[in-house]
Amino acid sequence: MGGRKRLAALIGALLAFCIAPQAPAQPSGACGTAPLAGDRVALLIGNSAYNDWEWPSLRNAVNDIDYVCDAFARAGIAPRIVRNADMASLDAALTRFAADAAGARSVIIYYAGHGFEYGGRNWLVPMDAPPATRRADVEKRYLSIEAAVKRVVPAGAFTLVFVDACRTAAPVVRIADADVAKGEAGSAPLGLLDIGQGAVFYSTAKGRPALDFAPAGSPVSPFAAAIVKELGIPGLEIGDYFKVVAREVYKRTYGMELGPQQPFHYGSWFDDYYLVAPPDLPQAVAASLPEPSASPAPPAGATRGAARPPADPLADISLDRLAIEDEPVLVADALSRHPASEIVALADGGHPLAQQLAGYMFSLGVGVKKDMPRARAYLEKSAGQGFPAGQQELAYLLLENDPTPDEVKRAYDLYVAASDAGFSKAKTHLAYRLAVGTFGPADFPRSQALYAEAAAKGHPAAIFALTVFPDTRAASLARLRAIADAGNPEGNHWLCEAHFADRSVAAAIEDCGVAARAGFAGSRAILADAYAKGAGVAADPKEAAHWARLARDLPELRKDQRALIAGIGE
Repeated sequence: MGGRKRLAALIGALLAFCIAPQAPAQPSGACGTAPLAGDRVALLIGNSAYNDWEWPSLRNAVNDIDYVCDAFARAGIAPRIVRNADMASLDAALTRFAADAAGARSVIIYYAGHGFEYGGRNWLVPMDAPPATRRADVEKRYLSIEAAVKRVVPAGAFTLVFVDACRTAAPVVRIADADVAKGEAGSAPLGLLDIGQGAVFYSTAKGRPALDFAPAGSPVSPFAAAIVKELGIPGLEIGDYFKVVAREVYKRTYGMELGPQQPFHYGSWFDDYYLVAPPDLPQAVAASLPEPSASPAPPAGATRGAARPPADPLADISLDRLAIEDEPVLVADALSRHPASEIVALADGGHPLAQQLAGYMFSLGVGVKKDMPRARAYLEKSAGQGFPAGQQELAYLLLENDPTPDEVKRAYDLYVAASDAGFSKAKTHLAYRLAVGTFGPADFPRSQALYAEAAAKGHPAAIFALTVFPDTRAASLARLRAIADAGNPEGNHWLCEAHFADRSVAAAIEDCGVAARAGFAGSRAILADAYAKGAGVAADPKEAAHWARLARDLPELRKDQRALIAGIGE
């Protein structure tokens, strides 16, 4: 749980790919041709058929816009497609789209093709653009993405940018009259887009390629595949949607020769925005349903042929998973297999795990419309059944909402009950609260013991906490390294935090980079500080400003970390 920034604009996705696919899909041809209708519209531009000697061809770019087009249309977003467009075609398409979208409340622009940064602006490459130009001709030959946004997005419309493009260091366009030796800037990989209020979602990190297919032979990119897959989950607020797409892309590309690919996002928004709106779920959706068993295993001594309890619909979500995984990812995964209506129906029928999940969902508006009274009611029911995940979640909710002294005491009792039941996430929370004195004088010995118990269960945050203590530091660092090496960037993040706390960040600078690209706010701040001071990397004010901006845009960034990067890039 916790606070979340709000979103006030939606624009789209920029896709450019570095590797030709082995088996491109055939475009459907139908999606994106109908007149625009409704208040949510999308312009999808795919440039694939480059000539392979001036520009590498990108056969999956058009495949992806067709694939995403169908998904947007199913989500109620009216799409328009432009394929293999030269500069004149792009200009005409933007003019027509701007007129048709004049009344839209949200706009998506999706570009697939080559792109680059020059002169503080980002540019897409039309089909007829040259690979080299002069400074005075950049605006004539290429289309500014920022200018396209201003041209087609009505004032006050919701704006979002997805960016799925190769961002490797090799120059995409050569600026013939730029004297780089004298410090004049040449072209660079696509950088941060300045679109004002809104959000940007990149498919890959600066300096990294964007894979055209994963696994081998896939007709679409891993980013497009994840966009469509996670779009099938109703009610994900856009920030949560970004997180689950990023995890899916990382998972699809981990272990590949050019992987893993790490999408990340930044932006500023104020109101919740959903690509697929959460459903309206009335109270007591399934009060008449039989209460499912929280434990489908038959009781000891049961005889063959005896009546069995009904199968648990949520048996695929174990208490061990609840105890160590981040809630946004876990709940999104649950929603991909169990519609919100099913989870809420089970909660209304008395299922303690469903009640805990529903409480989380209603508290943050994940899969459902935000409803704090209903969230609390479900968590109270789950905790009342002695379900440790429900107890831990209710304790957190109480402490995060200006608690009274009685509520602080109750939160303590709930944490203790869940901790005594062996729930590692509750042990970690209680350990932290004991260390900072939430419940009275700080109790470091008890805190360390609880961290050790949670770490033994595999909770990464607890393992990190044990790096603070000299007698457990080395073993805990080794465990975090194993988590990172298994493909979980949370391990890299905690390694970055641990070495920063010990003033040895140079030893974990690669981990900081992996975690920063994966979207961990603390690692982004630490990386910004490292670039500002030249700690473990060559000092680079531009890179420092880049990561500081990305860190500041995440609401979960701690106060001490905001202070760490104060003034960098501002």
